[in-house]
Amino acid sequence: MPRPTANPGSRPSPQKLPVAGGEIAYEVAGRGPSLVFVHSVIADRRMWDREFERYSETHRVLRYDLRGFGGSTPATTPFSYVDDLSSLIAHTGLSDPVLVGSSAGGGIAIDFTLEHPQSVRGLLLSASGISGGIPPPFAPDEQAALDLDDTQSRAVVEAWSKGDRAGAFEQLRGLWCSALRGEALERFRSMVEQNAVEVFESRSDQKATPVRPAAFGRLPSIRIPTTVLAGDRDNPSMEYFARRIARSIPDARLVRVSGADHLINLSRPDAFDAALDSLLSTVRERSAGPS
Repeated sequence: MPRPTANPGSRPSPQKLPVAGGEIAYEVAGRGPSLVFVHSVIADRRMWDREFERYSETHRVLRYDLRGFGGSTPATTPFSYVDDLSSLIAHTGLSDPVLVGSSAGGGIAIDFTLEHPQSVRGLLLSASGISGGIPPPFAPDEQAALDLDDTQSRAVVEAWSKGDRAGAFEQLRGLWCSALRGEALERFRSMVEQNAVEVFESRSDQKATPVRPAAFGRLPSIRIPTTVLAGDRDNPSMEYFARRIARSIPDARLVRVSGADHLINLSRPDAFDAALDSLLSTVRERSAGPS
């Protein structure tokens, strides 16, 4: 199958990669070092519109829709998020990428790095989850935040199950994206509405093959430049995820972003760019080696 090409500065049309049980929609543009964006499961690849255009001026950039989101077909058979990403990277001819993952996309980036430790040059984990979760014990403040997350998440699902789409969206927004305003809020609303079954019912995610062994205990094996972002207006449980992940990856940098919610690149794009630019600079310096 021929690899796609793209002209730097042009806006490519979405393409489709056949995978087991469906197709994955993706876009690739630019030239230079490889950079991959993996979206949250309350969004789709459009959450990276600004970043895709900005970073394709200096990098070869890939963004794609997870199974069932955006232009990708829902999962009809068991599948692996890591295998999907591996297939996309191979198909588009990327090499040794820096991975940028938001929320569950961060968890996918972690899993890919653990599976392919020699093939990733850096990680930016934005309000990142982690496959398999974080094991107990939890401090009292951590447990309180996790309990609040569980209670409010059940309220979102309950509103959706009763057919209250507007109520489900507002509950979701209040829990995860309370800092979004204007165009960013409308983009979030559009992505949730168009991916509602995946967002509220996790239709495709239920077919995903669990990662074994669980990722958390293997984080100390990650030996690449890593930045972990946490917004102070996010679901409170995410602060503890960020803290635990950053402590477990050697030399990881934890950045707390004031005024940011779960979609940090949409709520604080300036801080997001600063963190990613800093990470990319560190990766370049490490790649260049001693002068």
